[in-house]
Amino acid sequence: MTAAPPGISVVLPARDEGDRVGATIASALDAAAGPAGVEFVVVDDCSAPEKRPEVGDAAARRRTTVIRSARHLGVGAARNLAARHARGRVLFVTDAHTRFSAGWDRAATRLLAPGRILSVTIADSTSDWRGHGCRLVVPYMGTRWNTTPPGPAPHVHVASSAGTVVERALFDRLGGYDEGMVHYGGFEPEFSVRAWRAGAEIVHTTDIEITHRFKPREEVTSFVGTARTSIVHNCLRFGTAHLPESMILQMVRLHALEFPEHIRAALALLEERGAWRRREELAATLPHDFAWFVRRFDLLDQIGRPVPEK
Repeated sequence: MTAAPPGISVVLPARDEGDRVGATIASALDAAAGPAGVEFVVVDDCSAPEKRPEVGDAAARRRTTVIRSARHLGVGAARNLAARHARGRVLFVTDAHTRFSAGWDRAATRLLAPGRILSVTIADSTSDWRGHGCRLVVPYMGTRWNTTPPGPAPHVHVASSAGTVVERALFDRLGGYDEGMVHYGGFEPEFSVRAWRAGAEIVHTTDIEITHRFKPREEVTSFVGTARTSIVHNCLRFGTAHLPESMILQMVRLHALEFPEHIRAALALLEERGAWRRREELAATLPHDFAWFVRRFDLLDQIGRPVPEK
């Protein structure tokens, strides 16, 4: 007799995470109300041999598919690859160094609805800090955490990478994460804005809490230093895809002033990877433009001015 497919597929991109992957899987299984309905899809994103994902015990291995990539995909392409191998109706996108709150699977199933993406609460493993989704910063095209719950109208601009829950059918309809971006940075806000423009909604919940291992400051500094050109490119691609044309040059100037040693390479990548073609595709296929998103959230730019519609 063939076993029923899982209801939820936990999507885990992992690069040099080692035994943190097994600890994340163990936490999710221990906290699940119905662990039999959960599977894990891990993408080993070209980890060093000594840091490849370690899944854990036999019970975890039976519920886990590990896909190894011979080249560095980056978080967006790794998540998309995991989603293509997932069997569940629901995708729970998280990181490979997280812990799950009790009954997370039951809450996800109860709260999810067609056209809805869940943004779960993110806790810091070393403090009392909580993140309740993110808000978009324009025209820089970064994000800032919401540090208080959004209240009776729980819609947020952006769902975190450590806790995004979406029906696989909606994920597929949206096209997943933008693989025109490079390696790291900007994937979650771009996916979220595109989801809003496509007619979906992002609803924050405090009923699911994911405790996240944030990198120490010195580790962040080292990592961002090596990834900065990719991050700048991804912000530029995000803005080129969605911002009104009058703000795109402003966005480029902001990044050029802050990262003069990276801007030339980032702009070359922007051209090579078809950013303007991507803009035209989204304009032709999405029912809402960015001006609709601005009106939906009464969005101001990062210094408090109105965002132009064109």
